[in-house]
Amino acid sequence: MKKTGCCLLVTAGLAGTAYGHHSRNWHFDTDAEITIEGVVREYQFVNPHSRLFVDVTDEQGNVQTWNCDLINAAAATRYGWTEELFQPGQRIVITANPPRRNENECFYLSGLLEDGTRIARVERFPEQAPDDRRTPGTQASAAGGASGLSRNWGAVIRENTGGGTGPPDPGEPNRRAAILSDAGRRTLEAYDPVTDDPSLQCSPISIARLWGHGSPMEIREEEDLVLIRHEFMDTRRTVHLDRNEHPQDLTHSGLGHSIGWYEGSTLVIDTVGYEAGVLFQFPGLPHSNQLHTVERLTASEDGQVMEVSWVADDPEFFTDVVTGFNRRGVTTDPIEEYNCVHPDSPSVG
Repeated sequence: MKKTGCCLLVTAGLAGTAYGHHSRNWHFDTDAEITIEGVVREYQFVNPHSRLFVDVTDEQGNVQTWNCDLINAAAATRYGWTEELFQPGQRIVITANPPRRNENECFYLSGLLEDGTRIARVERFPEQAPDDRRTPGTQASAAGGASGLSRNWGAVIRENTGGGTGPPDPGEPNRRAAILSDAGRRTLEAYDPVTDDPSLQCSPISIARLWGHGSPMEIREEEDLVLIRHEFMDTRRTVHLDRNEHPQDLTHSGLGHSIGWYEGSTLVIDTVGYEAGVLFQFPGLPHSNQLHTVERLTASEDGQVMEVSWVADDPEFFTDVVTGFNRRGVTTDPIEEYNCVHPDSPSVG
């Protein structure tokens, strides 16, 4: 179907699946593609997603500003992108998925500039990408410590389960809801995965989301602490090795309070004190403030792969445990500052 003017063409059944973000199907219609022709107004090179604002003029001379979702600045930098890639005033023809959540929003697939340059969503510019990806702490921790865990870890190796698998598409059954208690089901009924997604508030969401996210992360083992730093949402976690029990008067927080110990070379992390939230944001698996998780982190003998498994129980919301498993490879990529910007922040007037 063609909309008024020459700027928007919708076709069904043509959208590919190569750019499958965990939330894409919930915010955008991946079974359709649209073509947007206009002039670049602003390019926000930010996390968790960069935004390209394009002014589109219809046949009556009315201007609408489209807000198109691109890959986050941290990943784009590794591909050689810069904040100067799109310039105000450039004419561009964008191929994209249309929105489910906000009118005049799109999921950018590719763009064609007036000079014939085509820029795909994951276009790589090797000549502009940083040459040395190591940061000062990477080489020092390269030996990984006694456990082999103290180093930077990269993208998830895609043979994972639990926290690493994608959610069902909109309209499909919520396969995780079967373990919810009556209280959990009532909370799920009140949860809207599109508008209540915690990442819209720049939240790391849960350990399931953190371990399933593809951005790099760092583990640093000290005498009494293990410090875990995820690039995603600038997340910092502290695991206390000098305590056998959690404090009785702890303050609940999004990622709780963690104590840990070693079983051989495996780091075991026990966490309580969570705020009520969701373990998975799509299509939703709520948990109460009684959530309890146990994570187990083990490096391979050659130090190149880390296996992560976790178990979550919640006596108020779950009738069974929830589990997850994935693997990560070692990386020399630095951990960049994420500096999340709320995707609905005002930008254009």
